[in-house]
Amino acid sequence: MFCCVVRDPSSPVVPGALEAVARACSPRVERQGDAGIAFDATGLARVIGPPPEIVREVGRVAAEQGLIVRVAIAGSITTAWLLAHARLGVTIVAAGGEAAALAPLPLGWLGALIDQAEGHRPKAEDFAGGRQAGSGVQGARRITRARNYRIAPGPAADSEVVPDALNLVPVSSSLRPSAFGLCPDLQDALAIFARWGLRTLGDLAGLRRADLHARLGPLGVRLHQAASGEDTAPLVPLEEPRRFVNRLDLEWPIDGLEPLSFVLARQCDVLSSALERADRGAVGVTTRLRLVTRTEHVRTLQLPSPIRDPRTLRTLVLLDLESHPPPAAIDVVELELGVVPGLIVQGALLTRALPSPDDLATLTSRLCALMGDTRVGAPALVDSHDERRSTLEKFTGQGATQQSPRPDFVPCLRRYRIPLAVMVDVERGRPVSVRSTARGIPSGDIVNVAGPWRTSGDWWAARGQPWDRDEWDIELVSGGCYRLVRDRVTGRWEIEGEMD
Repeated sequence: MFCCVVRDPSSPVVPGALEAVARACSPRVERQGDAGIAFDATGLARVIGPPPEIVREVGRVAAEQGLIVRVAIAGSITTAWLLAHARLGVTIVAAGGEAAALAPLPLGWLGALIDQAEGHRPKAEDFAGGRQAGSGVQGARRITRARNYRIAPGPAADSEVVPDALNLVPVSSSLRPSAFGLCPDLQDALAIFARWGLRTLGDLAGLRRADLHARLGPLGVRLHQAASGEDTAPLVPLEEPRRFVNRLDLEWPIDGLEPLSFVLARQCDVLSSALERADRGAVGVTTRLRLVTRTEHVRTLQLPSPIRDPRTLRTLVLLDLESHPPPAAIDVVELELGVVPGLIVQGALLTRALPSPDDLATLTSRLCALMGDTRVGAPALVDSHDERRSTLEKFTGQGATQQSPRPDFVPCLRRYRIPLAVMVDVERGRPVSVRSTARGIPSGDIVNVAGPWRTSGDWWAARGQPWDRDEWDIELVSGGCYRLVRDRVTGRWEIEGEMD
């Protein structure tokens, strides 16, 4: 027994909602197109109940997902799928009544079938000419627009041997048979059926299957099987996404990070072995600690690169908890990893060696624990009119591999975090010397000067930080080049950075 669920055209599209509806009822789920899904309902009578109860459960879960669906239950996937497309609401077919349930449907509903193995609408090469998909039959007969074909309706000859046909299942959620995009060969077959005077699936199912194979080839056999409510391939369930989770209920509460480290070491060893077997790497660690106060302390740590090493994982979790310790003793410890396929790294002869991702992640976590999360990262410019503004982004260590040496010299300004206050002598509006009484601040006569460049901004913002200043690039007699700035509002002189 199979259940097919089709999203109604009036229902909104919610990614993953149909799969969630099917998995709430059965673990054997097969996605069939973008607007429908099928699942194996065999044995659900002991868990959910008879077919009417299964339908009600599907409707309840679909309503929770915000979907409007049509549901059909039958002994074959093809029957349930065609009825879910052709009929509104709910359809339940008793075992053995598949052909009778499909008999009144117009032949146009055969357009709801697609290639199940490939997951797309049928193409001409799938039905005629070349190698038949999945059957191993060479040189399938091409459908032609023959006249004078006459087939007298008769009982289906199930005992006659014919080649395996194409596996077709429906995808569209339209309520009109004419809305399906039919491939040319299928259009030809339906046109031939119309000239023969066939109108319903029951009329097609009443023909001899061997005669249809002789005249239309494998396509005719498959259409006859669909009209008879038969499946040519079993349901192929989707693999459920694997979760890498390890949960440990403690006999006695833990208070402190030192005893917690032994628990985390055991869990990380188990998770690392699971990652090795699955060829995956962890890019995120979620730590859930249930406290004796019946509350949860949850921390999520994003890793710069896929990691498998158990010691590194344990160290990163401990460093994160050291910065954000739980407020009470711990009863339950649970670790969940977000994973990606394993990272394959190939060394190069001409590039500088970089630290391993494990060492880099450990160093970054130690710095965050020492300085704080907001003070560790890679500098980045802010999209602002003020070129002095910068921020810190998450450091991943990927930028160094993208750099390449440039043959030409490109000077850059190395800004000081705190500008240096100086005294400046001016002649004819241009600085001629820099003086300072503090040690370590550059001073001396100016031998070359370029500027001024006058900039201002943020005067239009109510809560902004307006600026209005003149900038010079200067070279001192000592040979150093600096950026000299004068605030036009306060008259204050500063050395903002050094030219490198």
